[in-house]
Amino acid sequence: MDNYEIARDRAQAYFLNFDQKSIIRRWDLQYDSEYLYVTFVGRPYKVSRNSGRIDRMFDGRQAGFSEVMSIFDLLCHKSDDQFLIRRFAPVNSLRGCPVSVGVDAEYGGKTAILFDQNPAALLDVCLALGGKPVDLGDIGFALPLFGPMEVILKFYHGDDEFPPSITFLWDENTLNFVYYETVFYIAGFLMNTISEEIQKRIGGAL
Repeated sequence: MDNYEIARDRAQAYFLNFDQKSIIRRWDLQYDSEYLYVTFVGRPYKVSRNSGRIDRMFDGRQAGFSEVMSIFDLLCHKSDDQFLIRRFAPVNSLRGCPVSVGVDAEYGGKTAILFDQNPAALLDVCLALGGKPVDLGDIGFALPLFGPMEVILKFYHGDDEFPPSITFLWDENTLNFVYYETVFYIAGFLMNTISEEIQKRIGGAL
């Protein structure tokens, strides 16, 4: 096992310390004697109530590190101020942001190039994940995140002066639902998920 798998499995064991009835009530979850059922980034998962293991219901595979850490933080994060503002901002402009930096997170590289070269597939994938088009960037979507939470993907095509870029916008109260670090787990997982789905449609690889 690598370090990510070890951290994932520790998180699954740690989840068993939490009051599952309280979690069910807070998020209005479907459940039975064996599992809690959640939807993360538009896809269904089940969480074992006995082991904490999270499995993807859409492909039968065990959830990976970023999925597990994100889902457990969303389920178990404790705050007395958990309500959504419905105003969206980059991560370093969110309420309660613990760092002071002049530039917000913007993603480029191979993923942005893939998006740039395959805009029709990008649109198709975002729609398939339950996204709603928004008038931001060259391509913008409000994507379902967890429960009533959404995240906005804002994409700009490249040109002669600037490379293509991806930015995520979050509800201003997001850090009352997850830790700052978790926002980056979610962003990375979103980009990987969308990239994988684009590659399936075009039959290519990064």
